[in-house]
Amino acid sequence: MNNNFDEGLKRFNEKMRAGAFKEAAKIKSDYNLPDDILQVAGKEAYEKCMKEGDYSVAADLAKQYDLPADMKNDAAMRSFRRKIDAEFYKAAAEFAREFNLPDEAVQEAAIQAFNKSMSFGLINNAAEIAEEFDLPESMKLEAATKSFDQHMSAGLYRKALKIATKYKLSDEMINEARKRIDAK
Repeated sequence: MNNNFDEGLKRFNEKMRAGAFKEAAKIKSDYNLPDDILQVAGKEAYEKCMKEGDYSVAADLAKQYDLPADMKNDAAMRSFRRKIDAEFYKAAAEFAREFNLPDEAVQEAAIQAFNKSMSFGLINNAAEIAEEFDLPESMKLEAATKSFDQHMSAGLYRKALKIATKYKLSDEMINEARKRIDAK
């Protein structure tokens, strides 16, 4: 039994040093290796990833190997900022939520993702972002109204009605969609 444990630990450490973190995690599971023994290897891998700028991987390692919260938060915030700088706003918002970064960070990224989607005419995407990240009601209504207008212009009256009803748009808009459906 002890031989099996030693073999598992050896294989785990080899995979961690090689940067094969998923394989190391599988070995951890297969050999039922305890977290406290693996923290040293997790910390070494974390530090290596931070030096190389692999902040997302470092944050994952900090989370997986129960490293101190400040290490996890540092890596997560750096990864978040990089995603924002690259204009991957939705990914940044999802990442911020996953790593329990401050609510302001999640909102900042979600609002930017919403605005980017709106500017590219990706109205449905903007509406989904507004819902998913519980953005202000005014943003939800803005996306819903534009989506309604797009569907009406395209002759997709039933979809327009569904949007108007879901987002409680004006009675005038709902009646206009119904009138067009009845006229078909």
